[in-house]
Amino acid sequence: MRASDERVATEYVLHKHHLSEDSQAVSVLEVVNDIIALHATSAATPYLSLLTRMRNFKKEYLDSEFYLKRNLVRLQAMRGTLFITTTELAPILYQATKISEPYLLKWLSKWGISASEYREVAEKLNDVFKGGGKTLHEIKKAVPKGMVRSVAFRTGRTISYRGTNINSILYAMAHKGIVISEKGAETFRTTRVNRFWLFSEVYPNLNLDSVKSEEAKTSLVKHHIKAFGPVTEEDIAWWTGLGKTDVGKALTSIGKELLSVRISGFKNDYFMLETDYKQFIKFKPLKTRSVSLLPYEDPYTKGYKVRDRLVDMAHEKKAYVGGGVQPTILFNGKIIGTWSDIEEGKEPIKLTFFQQPKRDLEREVVQKAKAVARVMVNRELTVEVEVES
Repeated sequence: MRASDERVATEYVLHKHHLSEDSQAVSVLEVVNDIIALHATSAATPYLSLLTRMRNFKKEYLDSEFYLKRNLVRLQAMRGTLFITTTELAPILYQATKISEPYLLKWLSKWGISASEYREVAEKLNDVFKGGGKTLHEIKKAVPKGMVRSVAFRTGRTISYRGTNINSILYAMAHKGIVISEKGAETFRTTRVNRFWLFSEVYPNLNLDSVKSEEAKTSLVKHHIKAFGPVTEEDIAWWTGLGKTDVGKALTSIGKELLSVRISGFKNDYFMLETDYKQFIKFKPLKTRSVSLLPYEDPYTKGYKVRDRLVDMAHEKKAYVGGGVQPTILFNGKIIGTWSDIEEGKEPIKLTFFQQPKRDLEREVVQKAKAVARVMVNRELTVEVEVES
């Protein structure tokens, strides 16, 4: 069992995530490959996660890799969440986390959609998508009226949600890697409608079946340990969305490559890859401080289930709400407050500190908030500061 200092471990993860001054990245692909994927549930998050990790970031850097070069792909992966990852890693994420056909059909049945209806409508949608992307409105106009109907999601006798069979079938087709949805370049506004495309037309050379499921699960676990380590087994299961059995199999499979690590002041046992640990023991933290504004569901704050290294437990529920993590103010790897993520250019940007910061730190965070606004909405936004009472 190796021992580690908490500060060094935290600074090392910041370095790996390109969140320290000396590890700022020069390319979008460098960041995405190193942290595995960008959370993409919120349209703004990928841009903001890159902004805080790259020197002189511009929105078109992401758009170029995603919409023009198609080196990035948006898909549903860990925990059924939307992510943007590289085409190299996409088959691993897809195969490790995909929903089985029986489970998907069972889910559709809760919407009152039979297997035969799914196949019939999906076949028609394949024809509709050929030759270009369509909005949901355009899709419903193109599908014969007799095929479109209202449905309701039932849990027992209770109706939880209402919608149309088209929405539910599109969701199932996305999980199967048949369709993808996108908002368009430079879009971080949630109100802009999505367009749906055939995956095979957008990524003709990307084979999501190029790796087997068990191999993919092991690879995903290994990638997580490399990117986020030191991590606990609970962290791995949480982030990957895999069950304990699958995580256990993966850890056994790569057991010879793993080391157990203890961090001073914490009772948990942590894992690191041996190759990563060799880099870790050579690592020298910077003497300068690290300050970042991380967006909603940023990979750094989302990557851990055991969060005592990230935030004072008295404030955890202020940052982690309803299963998600709020936009956070990060100081030397620790969450010291939250902020109002930029959406539609709303102002003021509100900075909420958990306790009164030093004046120079407060000024630095305010300046960073203004810098974020200049990049994201191309203008100055006012900033308000408050301290939790």
